[in-house]
Amino acid sequence: MISSIRCTIINGCLIKQCFWVPYCFYNTTMTSLLVPPESVRGMTCLDRSAFTTTVELPCLKFRDIIISKITPIVKKYLFKMRNFKPIQNTNDETVIYLNPKLIQNFEDFSENERKQLSGLYEHFGPMKLTLSYDNWNTNDILKAILPEEIEVPTSYSLIGHIVHLNLRDMHSPYKNIIGQVLLDTIPSARTVVNKTNNIDTTFRHFAMEILAGDKNTVTVAKENGYMYELDFAQVYWNPRLSTEHVNLVTLMKPNDILYDVFAGVGPFAIPAARKGLKVFANDLNPESYKWLKKNVITNKVKSNFKSFNMDGRDFLRDVVKNDILDRRINNEIGSEHIVMNLPSLAVEFLDVFFDWCDEDEMKKVCCQSTIVHMYCFVKANKGEDACKLGQLLVEEKLGCPLNDSLINLHNVRNVSPYKEMIRVSFLLTQNILKGQEPAMKKFKIEDNSNVLVNHNIAENNGKEQGITKESKKQECIPSINSS
Repeated sequence: MISSIRCTIINGCLIKQCFWVPYCFYNTTMTSLLVPPESVRGMTCLDRSAFTTTVELPCLKFRDIIISKITPIVKKYLFKMRNFKPIQNTNDETVIYLNPKLIQNFEDFSENERKQLSGLYEHFGPMKLTLSYDNWNTNDILKAILPEEIEVPTSYSLIGHIVHLNLRDMHSPYKNIIGQVLLDTIPSARTVVNKTNNIDTTFRHFAMEILAGDKNTVTVAKENGYMYELDFAQVYWNPRLSTEHVNLVTLMKPNDILYDVFAGVGPFAIPAARKGLKVFANDLNPESYKWLKKNVITNKVKSNFKSFNMDGRDFLRDVVKNDILDRRINNEIGSEHIVMNLPSLAVEFLDVFFDWCDEDEMKKVCCQSTIVHMYCFVKANKGEDACKLGQLLVEEKLGCPLNDSLINLHNVRNVSPYKEMIRVSFLLTQNILKGQEPAMKKFKIEDNSNVLVNHNIAENNGKEQGITKESKKQECIPSINSS
């Protein structure tokens, strides 16, 4: 069966109407693979009624039975599908539908199970059951619809009520039906969007198209006990960084201070402030700045928080440096943490430290621990040490080896095959602030500025997992107590 498009002219406008050529129900036996009808293959306009089919399932019938007596016996054999109850009561009769992949004959039960059921059940045998669109899960529906040569897009990010996809070109003819299926099968979904270009490196957001549902991109993301309201179409948010947000803030102590150069809507800054740190959070994007201030109030952050809407370089030169010098004058304890989470471009900001301060200021800055947490992307072939590549990239931009100033290398996550997100944590030293020329050969590092974050999270029965493999949490070298 194929889908058809009927064109009609109404009031001078060409209207495309999608309809579905009639299909035939078909019956399967107990050995069926239990999949939607083959007739839905190639559908581009969703016809939910076309997914209705009749199957035969093995069943146990009971009369006047206490369900709790038999549930422990049959629990592992129950037939499970979306929106379907495998144990059904009608008047005084109870019917239990069993998984045909596990049970086809009564003898398939173990000897002990047969003894327990003996004398309790009234009948064992096949019964016809009609399954509809509402019974199939996301993967079953999309696998049945898409041509066999097209991979099912089982990857998505869930941000509040928004399902975010990153579809490939081969999915383009089916993108709207894919969006509608996800809207139907993900309980919390109200809007499905598809990324249409790379991340804007100025304001860190990307163009998107709404495939299905409401046109509302303002949502609330919940992460690690905090709530972040944001407009997903205007700001950057990546739920795959949830663990890293915890990891980094865990390294900080209440007497420390955080300077978040590219703060976004606050996933580093707000937990740090709630921990007791003094926080200076900055973002160039006016929308991020707006939501950052709102989220500070929502999460009940106290007076230890200042927000800024500045260019990252200006923030480092005019705010961070002056505050560190004030801390030295006041003999304040604790370490300073400069977080630079803009992985595609943050290394390009390192040159700001070369003319950051004069000789006297340099000595004051370096007399205590000022730690930079630099995030970057590296391309790592099989067998290469991605953490080491991240270190070399930072050292090339700084113009000197990190050596003893290196505190920590951490593989944050796998972005895509051969691309890793790395955190390089190091102390600001006089060698770095002097902007010395490298005393070693120029490192041959690929340009990582065009390596962009893939937001997608693989979905398996509604559970979020890694798109290609589980996110790496590899510590490449041990942490050093820097406070």
